[in-house]
Amino acid sequence: MSPLRILMLKVLRGGALAAAVFAALVLVIEVWKRGGDVAGLNPGFMIMLALMLGGALWLARSISRELAAHGPEHGS
Repeated sequence: MSPLRILMLKVLRGGALAAAVFAALVLVIEVWKRGGDVAGLNPGFMIMLALMLGGALWLARSISRELAAHGPEHGS
């Protein structure tokens, strides 16, 4: 794998992890705004947020697996 491709995958993985952290932070802030009352949250928004969080974590995991499969032991 070329060094440019490795760099691009690492940047993309970092962006996916940052998106997951942001989605989790929004979830925590929404629960905190409601005083911990989960029943008062908008279910549609929470489902969308959970899907975004899961998708970002899934993408980061897939990129990590790709980087591990084509690591330095495989050569270029």
